[in-house]
Amino acid sequence: MEQDEAPSRNIQLLLNNRNFALIWFADFVSSLGDRVHQVAMAALVYTLTGSLTQTGIAFVATALPDLVIGPFAGVLVDRRDRRRVLIACDLLRILPVLAIPFVAEFSMLFVFVLLFAVNAVSVIFKPARRAIVPAIVKPKDYNTANSLGSVSENSSDVLGYPLGGGLLLLFAYLFSQEVALIIAFVFDAFTYLFSAILIWSISIKSTAYVAEAGRTVWNELVEGFRFVWGHRIVLANTLVTLLGPIALGASTPLLVGYAWDVLDGGEWEYSLIGAAISIGTVLGGLWLSTKERVSTGIVVLSGLGLMGISVFAMGLVSTMGPALVFIAISGFGSALVLIPGVTLVQDHTPDGLLGRVFSIRTTLFYTAIVFSTFIGGWAGDVFGTQPALLASGLALIVLVLLAALIPSVRASGNEPAERPATSD
Repeated sequence: MEQDEAPSRNIQLLLNNRNFALIWFADFVSSLGDRVHQVAMAALVYTLTGSLTQTGIAFVATALPDLVIGPFAGVLVDRRDRRRVLIACDLLRILPVLAIPFVAEFSMLFVFVLLFAVNAVSVIFKPARRAIVPAIVKPKDYNTANSLGSVSENSSDVLGYPLGGGLLLLFAYLFSQEVALIIAFVFDAFTYLFSAILIWSISIKSTAYVAEAGRTVWNELVEGFRFVWGHRIVLANTLVTLLGPIALGASTPLLVGYAWDVLDGGEWEYSLIGAAISIGTVLGGLWLSTKERVSTGIVVLSGLGLMGISVFAMGLVSTMGPALVFIAISGFGSALVLIPGVTLVQDHTPDGLLGRVFSIRTTLFYTAIVFSTFIGGWAGDVFGTQPALLASGLALIVLVLLAALIPSVRASGNEPAERPATSD
């Protein structure tokens, strides 16, 4: 396809496919709230405890559900109508989010429990969101749809991080820090409600399938693992993509320390870092959306390399300008890692297995995030934020170079499988 036709294809997909447009905008709204939530959570935990280790534990609490219920979530997603699953997940997250700033006054442990609860529901939402795409988008548009989905999420990040920092500063000035935090979490809860309304407006046939008689949840879970293990290209992509979450997890608490300690700032500096990551990811998603197909292996390895170099460079600079440039480059690299992998899974996985395969991958990714997040927070407290960033970036660069020696990791994997016609 000609390069100048790609932007038109992106616009036409949004204008002509009502179902995809609703999902796309729902992502934008809920992601906007999530970023406000993240800034508020970082400010809440770090200002109350003054500990990067405690801040790291808060981020671990958001990732831990993937270890506990992640794989089983995929069975639920495949057995139930995915549209209804998405609506239920949005509604179930509202009350725990509203409770977080009030519970923090009494116990940080309860805050961690609420973060776990919110993200336990998100564990179900994420594979359902990705698995519903083949029901509303034609196979030739998978890469465009996934790229635009990333652009939606990260465009809201570009706005959400500064919005979160701005809300906290404004309402802390007008009222108090406590009131500002409450307003930020209320805003996040409202975005879940609005997202649920948008998804409720989607009109598609049921995506649920009827399980065979005698088949248990365990049987179906094992079937998902067997598919991933037995599919050479899906397995190779899953394993190499794990390097991204490992680097992301380690840097997550370190970027909090970077904003407060290295830049001698706070919520605003942290929100700018988050926005810079998202700007880079948006640019990466827009670039990928111009490609009907890409060489998945090479693109993923290139993205991981960019992430490693950028994280390493963050450990060398201590001023805002260069830091934002490097973190934006890291965001660009993360788009190159994540988006082609989603398209690859949609191409090669039978529809009845999509929920399980996506949840298995998500579980593996968040397992990596849980351990690396805790280690990153600990390393930041013990060795300092910048030395820990240097070590994290260097380790990723070395691992990418080693992974590039494996032929199945470099494979393109971009031959789409045949699928039944979908509803527009």
